[in-house]
Order: sequence, then structure tokens, then C-alpha cells
Amino acid sequence: MEQEISTTLGDLLNGETPFFAYRRPEEDSLYLGRITTARSFKYDMLEQMPEQAGFVMVPFRTGEARAWWLGTEEMEAFKLPQKERRPDQSPAQNKEEDPESYASYAEQFRQMMSALTAGEVQKVILSRTITLNQDLKHDLPGIFLRLTQRYPAAFCYLVASPQTGIWLGASPELLFAQHGQQCTTVSLAGTRSSEGSPSDWTAKEREEQGLVSSYIDQLLGDFGVSTYQKNGPEIIKAGNLTHLKTSYSFKKAEIHKLAQFVEALHPTPALCGEPKMQAMALIRKVEQHQRLYYGGFMGPLGNADCHLFVNIRCMNTAPDRSTLYVGGGLTRQSELRSEWNETVMKSRTLLSVLSPRQA
Repeated sequence: MEQEISTTLGDLLNGETPFFAYRRPEEDSLYLGRITTARSFKYDMLEQMPEQAGFVMVPFRTGEARAWWLGTEEMEAFKLPQKERRPDQSPAQNKEEDPESYASYAEQFRQMMSALTAGEVQKVILSRTITLNQDLKHDLPGIFLRLTQRYPAAFCYLVASPQTGIWLGASPELLFAQHGQQCTTVSLAGTRSSEGSPSDWTAKEREEQGLVSSYIDQLLGDFGVSTYQKNGPEIIKAGNLTHLKTSYSFKKAEIHKLAQFVEALHPTPALCGEPKMQAMALIRKVEQHQRLYYGGFMGPLGNADCHLFVNIRCMNTAPDRSTLYVGGGLTRQSELRSEWNETVMKSRTLLSVLSPRQA
């Protein structure tokens, strides 16, 4: 079956046939749809989902890329092979240790820390890119399958379309899901390489998680949700990393204007900062790259299926280069080397599966 999946994906890529493929967390089925329809994504699709199965790609910020809903006439399902879970291995190429990249990151860190110290923002996310000057298109089926095997708890996806280009990733972070009348969202923030109880985590890591949770608490209240279940923070493992996670669930009937709620939810303080508008302005001023679909959200939407994930641990592939996106949350308690090392650890999600020798 693995060879069948690889051959199918390879044929679609070589033939430049638009498609999307994904594997939900902790599932052993891969779903694939050949894209036959592409239209602008509108949040009101969440109120009345399209009858046709589809996949959403929404950018971090309006203006950098368009939000798309990509529909398919038929979904195919493939059974993925069960493989032993193994810890991540270090990538063969230490692309993340480039001195020029570190110097650039350090200057952007300094600018954002000035804003944090001045009280302009409480939290802001600083991201960076890692460029691989090679054509990975023919390797993508293998890379994607290795992602599904290495990161069983992540939402793994591969999208190739004229509208979005080619993107793939393994996201541990749910933005919003609806199953029947039950709605779910999460607060995921704080990152470290080792496990331990929540009390073992630093004040900075707990502050990050608390800011995101407080934002969601406030948002639920603003949209009239008075009854909801809140669980956490708990520790979850995402490959070589661990995070703090708080889960929220509520009935769809509880919320007024669901579409506007999800629109207000994106981007959460986990990907933007707090307060949102000030953090967004700071990101636009300081970062030297466009995030495009990094930090946005993606996932299946349509045919009674809605599972939207934040687009992190992701990569954009072009004919002559591939670009990885990594980032981390800064607060007044942040330290440069610690934050840089966090982005290094996050980059290994993709760097560690680029070569079959590391699978």
C-alpha cells in the first residue's frame, strides 16, 4: 500500500494534477482528493458547509496570499502502514546553524524585545525561514509518507495547486473542529525538548500558554458561550518537542455567529501575539519575509467534515528551492539563545525526514 500511495502522489505531481492529501492525528488512513473546483474561501462556509468535500488553505495575513477552498468530486482513502514510533534524529545538514541567519534573527529579536519592554505588546511571535536550494518535488511522496510515520499525533498534509503552490507539513495545533454539534478548539503554546509536569515549566513558558488560553476564554464569552468544557493545561508530545495544551469544547447551539468566532480566533496569540493588532503590526514591521500560508490554517472542510489546523511545521516547495518556516513566541522573559534554539528544534520536524536515510 505504501508503494501505491507513493506512486499515486508521484504521478499527480509529475502530471501537475492539482490535489490535496492528508492524515488526521492518530489515524491510519490517508485521504486524497483530486481538485476539480477552486473558489475563494469565505468564513460563512463554516455556518453551512459545502456538500462537496474540500480542503481549505488560509494565509496568516490577508494580502500576502488568497484564502482558498479547493473542492474534489471524490475522496480516495488509503490504509497507511503501521511503523514503530521512533524519536527524531538530527538532520544531516545543519542548515539552521547558518551564522548570517542567526545574526538576522538576533536583530529582529532585539527590535521585538524593545516593543515588549516598552509594553507595546505582551507577546509576539518571531518567525524565520530556512531555504534549501534544491528541487524536492520528486522526493515529496517519500517525505510526506515519512511525516505520517514519524508524527502520528500531528495533522499531516500535502497540497499542490495552481492557486497555492505546493505546501506540506505536520501540525500539532488544532484551530477549530466541528463534529456533529460538538465544536472544539485548543490553546497550544510553550515549547521544550523534554517532558515534565506543568509545574516544571519556566514562568515564560507558562505565561505563553496562559495568554493564549485567556484570549480564548475572552473570545468564547464575547460570542455568548457560557457553558463549555476546559481541560488542561496538559503536556503533549509532538515529535522531538513537548507543548502545553488546553482543550475547549462546546455545543454549536451555544455560540452566536460561528463564522465570526473562527475569524476572530485566527490568528491566535500562539501565532501572532497579544494584543493581536499591535502584534500583527510589529510582525509586519520587523520580519523580513512574507509568511504566506505559514501561520494560517488549513484542513478538510466540506461534506460534513470540518477539521482546521494551524499551518506550522510546514514547507513551501518551488522548482528551484524549498522554504521551511519556524517561529516561537516572545515575551519580556525571552532570551535570545533559548528562542533561537527553539526554532532549531522545530525545524527538525521537516529536516529530519528529507532524506530516506533518516526515515
